[in-house]
Amino acid sequence: MRAILSLLLFTAPAMALTWSTDDRQQMLAFHGKIQQDFGALGYQQGYRAESFGGDTHASLGLSGAGRLNEQVILIGELSWDLLSDSRYGDQIYSDEAWLGVRIRNELELTVGRSDSPFNQLRDLTDVFNLFGGHGYMATSTLDDQIKLTWASDGWDVRAGYAANDADRQDGNSGVKSQYGASAGYQANNGLGIVLAAENQHQGAPNGDIRDLALGLSYRTPGGFYAALTRGRADYQDVCWVGPGCIDRFRFEYWEGVLSYSYKQLALGLGYNRLSLKQPARERWEDRVILATEYYLMPRAKVYAEYMVNRADSEDDLYGVGLQYYF
Repeated sequence: MRAILSLLLFTAPAMALTWSTDDRQQMLAFHGKIQQDFGALGYQQGYRAESFGGDTHASLGLSGAGRLNEQVILIGELSWDLLSDSRYGDQIYSDEAWLGVRIRNELELTVGRSDSPFNQLRDLTDVFNLFGGHGYMATSTLDDQIKLTWASDGWDVRAGYAANDADRQDGNSGVKSQYGASAGYQANNGLGIVLAAENQHQGAPNGDIRDLALGLSYRTPGGFYAALTRGRADYQDVCWVGPGCIDRFRFEYWEGVLSYSYKQLALGLGYNRLSLKQPARERWEDRVILATEYYLMPRAKVYAEYMVNRADSEDDLYGVGLQYYF
C-alpha cells in the first residue's frame, strides 16, 4: 500500500470490508482490487513495443489483528495477486504472507513474506498505475523476512533480514541472503526525506550487490506533490556476464515525479533514468511518463498514461485502464 502519498494522487483508497468481535478485541479485514488495462503495455524483442492488447489483474487480501493485552496486538496479513494473460497463462502467487506483533502502536516485528524496507524510498516516486520505477534495482518483496518497523512523530524506520530459499541447496551461486534498512521523516510543513540501503549476499564466485539511495519529497494540502530520488547499485565480482568475471558493475539512477490533483482529477509527470557507470559508461533507461486519472467514485477510477522512451531505437509505450477497489 502506498499510504505515504495519502489521498493525493495515483494511490488506492484505503477501503476494506471489516468484521470485528463485539468487544472489538479481534478484527478481520478483507480488501481487494480488480484492474483491466489496454494498450502497448510492454516490449518485445529489440525494445519494439508490443501490439495493442490487454491485461487483467486482481488482488485479494486478508488482514487480521487481535489484542493480547493493553500494550501488544497480534497482527497478520495474507494477500494474493492474480494475472490473467493468454501469453503466459493465468498466474496466482502470494504477494505478502506474514504474522507478527505491534507494541504500543509504535513498534512492529513481523516474520514471513513482506515488502522490503527499501520500498519506503521506492514509494516516493513509483506511484503511477502502468509505468514507472524502471530505475530501481532493489527487490520489492522478500520471502522469509524478519522485519522491524518503528513509526512515531513523523519518523518511519525499518530494518529487515531475509534468507533466500535457493541457499538450501549446496552450490548456490545466486542470492544467499539479504538485509536492508530505511529511515524516513515527514515534517508537518510537507517536506519529507528517506534514506535506504540494501545488501544482497551472493554465492561464490559472485560478489555482493549493494544498493544505496536518497529521496526527497514535498506535498501541500492543495494537491501538489513532488519527489526526487537518487541512488546507485554496486555489483561486486560479476561472473554471470560473458566468459570471465568483471570486478565491478555500478549503476546510477534518478527518478522524479510532479503531480497535481483537484477533486476527482489528477495529472502527473514522471522521469526515470538508469545509467551504467562502471566498467563502461552507457545510458540504459531514459523515460518520461505523462499520466492522468479520474475517480468515477471513491472506489473506482479510470486512467491513461504515455511513456516516452528517449533511448535510441526503443519505442514509446501507452495504456489506458480501469480499477475498482473493495
